[in-house]
Amino acid sequence: MDKEQIIGSVRSQDLSVSWISEPGADKKDTDRVCILMMANGQVRLTMQSATLDLKGMRLTKGHICVFALFEPNGPGNGEAADKVSETFMNMIMRYDITKKPAAAVLKKCLSKADKSIRKQFRDASYKASVAAFAAKDLTVCCMNGGRMFISSAGKVIEFTSEGTDILSAGQAWDSVMMISGGYPLVTDEIKDDMRSPMGDLIVKRELKLLPVAASMIRVHRI
Repeated sequence: MDKEQIIGSVRSQDLSVSWISEPGADKKDTDRVCILMMANGQVRLTMQSATLDLKGMRLTKGHICVFALFEPNGPGNGEAADKVSETFMNMIMRYDITKKPAAAVLKKCLSKADKSIRKQFRDASYKASVAAFAAKDLTVCCMNGGRMFISSAGKVIEFTSEGTDILSAGQAWDSVMMISGGYPLVTDEIKDDMRSPMGDLIVKRELKLLPVAASMIRVHRI
């Protein structure tokens, strides 16, 4: 089935978030953009295709936001990437990351999600990048080539991993940008991509003309 462009934005008292997933010319978008915002008992959840099980969910106090970008690692892995994204987001909602170290929770949920799909997909491979915010404290994780950029005090660092790596940035950050492998990144213009209006960025990077899917999640500190 052909995929349509997915685009959106949302604000909390701490964060401004925007995202896009452009299917490209082949209309076969297998990227999975996941947006979870929890604040004072209210839940906002956005995903591309999965249906999440909200039964028995324990809402927390405080402000919790988790953003994740999953994509196949190689051809033929789209279904596995979709399923693991759904499983991970279901699991992450069951933890209160305002009280437990976010790094430990991310690692546990990603590991459980991976194990849960192995019986069905066996050797399937996927990339993932995840950013978790408890109030304004940032914890990020990259798996299997997932890629993101973190801006702090005017400097931008790249964070990626061929395995599974977790970085605790605390409150030393201004913006975060996660991108899929199909996104046409220009190294010298990363700062502009992190700040530009999404509509301008779609035109500038010619996302609609790309042969494959390109996705991005951007988070700015308010």
